[in-house]
Amino acid sequence: MTRRSSIVRYVLVGTLVLSGPLAYGADGGASLATQADLDNAIAKTLSQENAARHTITALLQRDEVRSMAEGYGLDVRRAEAAVSTLQGDELQRLSLLAADANAQLAGGDRIISISLVTLLLIVIIIILLAD
Repeated sequence: MTRRSSIVRYVLVGTLVLSGPLAYGADGGASLATQADLDNAIAKTLSQENAARHTITALLQRDEVRSMAEGYGLDVRRAEAAVSTLQGDELQRLSLLAADANAQLAGGDRIISISLVTLLLIVIIIILLAD
């Protein structure tokens, strides 16, 4: 029995060893990413992050935002410098908030509502805390 079980064991191990490369080759290597794919993905991510940072910086450079921040004693220059340290979800979330505030201000809203003031303060404070 031991000789028989050892033969079966060798046959099973041999089958598994040989079936691994065959299973991998069956998909044609479609699951592998080329260096160009990786480079494109990195470039796309960097482009999105740069656009998000630009949106936040554009908001912080508005005269209305600067005067409001100064009224609350917040340093806008420090917040602008901290924008480059933002990453990932925090960067995307603040970018969406900044885009909303920019749209409201660019749309001719001369009266800054309480919600916009709150939004701007949140953006500036989070940026300052991230630094």
